[in-house]
This record gives sequence, structure tokens and C-alpha cells, in this order.
Amino acid sequence: MNITRKNYEGIPMQKGTHPQAVRVGNLLFLSGALARGTDAEFGDIGHQTEAIFQRIKHIVEQEGGTLDNVVKITNFVMDNSPAATEATQSVRVRFFGDNLPASTRVKVAALSEPHLLIEIDAIAVLDD
Repeated sequence: MNITRKNYEGIPMQKGTHPQAVRVGNLLFLSGALARGTDAEFGDIGHQTEAIFQRIKHIVEQEGGTLDNVVKITNFVMDNSPAATEATQSVRVRFFGDNLPASTRVKVAALSEPHLLIEIDAIAVLDD
């Protein structure tokens, strides 16, 4: 079985030693992404979510897919209030439309830096 670990041009490396994605056959596992290094880094949770989905979109497209191929996301959030939930969900609908992936939302005690409000990882199923 071929396993490819990869980082992508145009996406800054996150802290840590893990790759941005691992591809196994037609499965693509995206490491948790943050808004670090974007204009949204110090923005609200909605702006950070948008920057993260742009990164996810870029990686999936580099592998020959689209956001329609994303089947699962996990959201790690600092704020689980109704307003924060609505902000992230509205961005998700804007990016995925009617092809929403399965989703889990977990409130966490902290992310790698206090101004980062959300981290998202994803799984995509690509064409063979």
C-alpha cells in the first residue's frame, strides 16, 4: 500500500513535525489546520474558519479533488457559544453548500496560541 506524506506550497507550516496531509490510496487525511499565517489569524472565529477552509480547499484541489470529496471534518473550538457556532456553521455552508461533510465539534481548553480560536482537520475520499 502506498502512503504519501506531504506538505503543500502556498500553505505555511504549522508548529509541529507532522505533514499537512497523508494520502493512502484514495483517502486523504488532513492534519489540523489553523488560521496561523493568514490575515484572519487575529480575527474572530468566523474569519479564522474561512481561512482554514481555504487551506483545506487548496490541499484537496492539489490532490485532484474538490470540497465535495471532503466527507468528515472535526472542529476543535475555544468558544462553543451559539454565536460562535452560528459563525462557523454559516462559513461551512458557504464553502460546502448542499454537500456538507459529517462533522464533530469539540470544545477544547486551549489551542497552540491563545488568539487561535478554531482548528479543523478533515478526511476526503478522492477518485482513484
